[in-house]
Amino acid sequence: MLTILSTAASIAEVLSIGTLFPFLGVLTAPEKIFSSPYLAPIFSYLNITTPQEMLFPVTIIFCFAVLMAGGMRVLLVKYGVQLSFMTGAELSNKIYYLTLYQPYSVHVSRNSSEVITGILSKVDRVIYRILLPAVSITNASLMLVAILGMLTWIEPRVSMSLFGCLSVIYLSIIFLTRKKLKANS
Repeated sequence: MLTILSTAASIAEVLSIGTLFPFLGVLTAPEKIFSSPYLAPIFSYLNITTPQEMLFPVTIIFCFAVLMAGGMRVLLVKYGVQLSFMTGAELSNKIYYLTLYQPYSVHVSRNSSEVITGILSKVDRVIYRILLPAVSITNASLMLVAILGMLTWIEPRVSMSLFGCLSVIYLSIIFLTRKKLKANS
């Protein structure tokens, strides 16, 4: 379910970015877009006869795409957190099960509140330090690939040079702060 939702959220993000360009085009040069032969059938179907009449429908489409992408991201975060906590609950149940079915001599020699506290703290660490970040990284990576793929499809040279520049900047930051991070970790 999370994979399907993540794919849908990536597509919604790409669509919202894709609607940005026509929206900006209608705002800056409506005559240029209105004279496009590719869009003439759409304009005649919508009974748009002047360039100024394009602003409202394109704005509505842009707003809808952005709201849809935002809603999909909220759902993605909700289900990602829900998956992480459900996995943590199953892990906690398994640990409790294994703890309860130990021999009686083990139970007598330990304080039950320490056992429960230990289980809770370890499961919390797994949820917050492993599961949630793993789900977030997976979702962000899928969105990055989708957005980068769309930008590469539209303008390969510019997007690859931008991706290369951003990679060099990030790698430089990592290289410059590596020793300080290692000392503070």
